Amino acid sequence: MNQEMKVRYGEVENAVSKIESKAEAFETSLMKELASGNELSVVSKLNELNHMLEEIGSTYKKVLSENNQAVTRTLEELKEIDHNISSSIKAR
Repeated sequence: MNQEMKVRYGEVENAVSKIESKAEAFETSLMKELASGNELSVVSKLNELNHMLEEIGSTYKKVLSENNQAVTRTLEELKEIDHNISSSIKAR
């Protein structure tokens, strides 16, 4: 592999931090009971869809957070590898 790889650690950390703060602000809750007491099947279906959307939103936030954690771990590993390589080059 002859190509140089440059990682701008600060920019990646800043981007992950912004994504994490936006994910935390993402509101997943919807109206619990739309037109409660109404017997129409459409209302029941809307309530069911709202519940499903809440679950999807919560899952999305969880996956986004897990991805951000993976990026952060990878970034730390790259920093350590970069430091080790730099130290071995300086030792020569």
